[in-house]
Amino acid sequence: MPLTILCITTVEAMQIVNKIIAVAVADGGAPVAVAVVDAAARLKAFSAMDNVAPASIKLAQSKAYSAVLGQKDTINWASFPKNEKTVDFDMRNWTDDNFSGFTGGIILTYNGQIIGGIGVSGRKGKKVEGDLVLQDNELAEYGRDSLALS
Repeated sequence: MPLTILCITTVEAMQIVNKIIAVAVADGGAPVAVAVVDAAARLKAFSAMDNVAPASIKLAQSKAYSAVLGQKDTINWASFPKNEKTVDFDMRNWTDDNFSGFTGGIILTYNGQIIGGIGVSGRKGKKVEGDLVLQDNELAEYGRDSLALS
């Protein structure tokens, strides 16, 4: 039986990008870059707010890519178990220059299958007490929730 690989559509990817950018503009926080990749971690949609930090453009794409290839939200890499006999876990050890362990990369799933990923960069990794605006991870989660996938 052939395997059918589901994938986020271009229209869905653009909807996610537009919704995240709209929220980020409205809340008045730092500018962000937003990337959406497909099930093979190829860039599907991208946008960056005016005056976003140049590094955020590459990081947003790397975060989405890393979530899909790592098959989990990048926030989980921060708590990745360390081996006491080796140097701390470092994403560069994967020999993939596009891999990022920064928070703000999340997977998109449908019926238990990864169909894509979202990456947001330009703010802090995640919201903490006292933050008045959504941060990278929360903006990415907002994008995922806005699509209403299961």
